[in-house]
Amino acid sequence: MTHSSEVSINPENKRIEALQENFCGIFNENKRTEAEELFETVVREHQADSRKYHNLEHIEKMLDFLKTHEQEIKDVVGVKLATYFHDIVYDPKAKDNEEKSAEYAQDYVTRLGIPKDIISHVLALIRATEKHKIINDDSDSAIFLDGDLAILGSSEEEYGEYAKKIREEYLWVPDEQYRIGRKKVLQGFLDRPKIYFTQRVIEELEQQARRNIKKEITDLS
Repeated sequence: MTHSSEVSINPENKRIEALQENFCGIFNENKRTEAEELFETVVREHQADSRKYHNLEHIEKMLDFLKTHEQEIKDVVGVKLATYFHDIVYDPKAKDNEEKSAEYAQDYVTRLGIPKDIISHVLALIRATEKHKIINDDSDSAIFLDGDLAILGSSEEEYGEYAKKIREEYLWVPDEQYRIGRKKVLQGFLDRPKIYFTQRVIEELEQQARRNIKKEITDLS
C-alpha cells in the first residue's frame, strides 16, 4: 500500500531541492542562509513565464553535461557558478544580457565570500557566451561553452523541441523577420570549422549538431 506522504511528493519540488543542494554546496556552510536566499532568486528569475528554453531545465542539463567532464575541469566552483548565472538576466529584446548577467553574478557571489580569482573566472565565462568563443589558455571555457551548446547535438526530436522553445521566446518577432535572423545565427555555427571545442564532444555531437542545424534552416526556408 502506498503511503499518502509518498503520493504527495511533487517531482518539481524534488528537482528544485536537488538543484538547491548542488548550488548551496558551492559555498561555505557558514553562508548557507545567504546561499539559500540567492538560490531562491536564481529560481525566480529562471521560472519567468517568458523563459521557454533558458530556464532551470537548461541549467540542469548543463550541470549533467559538466558532471561527465568534471575530471577535466580545473575550476569546478567557477564553472558551476557560471552555469547558474550565465542566463540570470535574459531579455530576448536586449543586446547586453551577458554583460548584465556578469554584473549580477559579481554583485551576489562577492557577498557570499567567493575568492576574487574565481569571481574573475566566472565573469569571463559568462561573457564568453556572448559570441561563444573560448578564452585563450582556458580549457574550462571550452568545456563550459560545449555544455551550453550541447542541445545542438541532441536527438532530432529533442532539437525540434528546443527550436520551438526558442521561437516561443521570440514570439514578438514577426515570422519573416524571425526566419531571417534565426537562419543567420544558425549559419554562423555551420560556418565554423567546428561547432564544439573539446575533442570528445566533437566526436560525440558535432555531426549530429550539423544535421540538426541544416534541417532547421531548411524548415525555416
